[in-house]
Amino acid sequence: MISTLDLQKCALVVIDLQKGILTSGNLTPYSASEILYKNNQLVTELVEKIGLVAVVRVDATTFGYLNFDVKKRQPLLLAKDYDELCLEIKNSTQSNVVTITKHNPGAFFGTDLDLQLRRRGIETLILTGVATENGVYATALDAYQFGYRIIVIEDACSSRDEELHQIFMTKLYPKISLVTSSAKLLETLK
Repeated sequence: MISTLDLQKCALVVIDLQKGILTSGNLTPYSASEILYKNNQLVTELVEKIGLVAVVRVDATTFGYLNFDVKKRQPLLLAKDYDELCLEIKNSTQSNVVTITKHNPGAFFGTDLDLQLRRRGIETLILTGVATENGVYATALDAYQFGYRIIVIEDACSSRDEELHQIFMTKLYPKISLVTSSAKLLETLK
């Protein structure tokens, strides 16, 4: 599947690489610095070749409102730099780079991500980010239901629970996507 990709019909979708998320606990099996390195490597290699790079950030202050108990619903008080994006995009004036702000685990619900993808004729999503079993999976599942082909880059995703990361990568993602490594993707695309 990778060797037949039309990169102009692909989007790299990077989930929740924000300072507050990456520094608020240990990530496993890959550390925050490893995840950033892999994602920055992918962006550097793909930004000028790919149809779209969608950098997805979560507005964590709205997560408190998801609580089913109305009495417990309240905005989270976060550090000033909590939502600072950590991804390095060398040329941020690229017309194929968008930032999507989400208010739920998945990047599709309540955002214009699907609109941005369809306007550009995107058919395949390359997914990365944190957390493997939360934001990345919710986005992958929605993308699958919307009819996109999905490639998940295992070593460009991480979790706070290594067992969950492995279960999702070996049992759940293969049902809806191709799971590969950043090295294999980049090598195949050369």
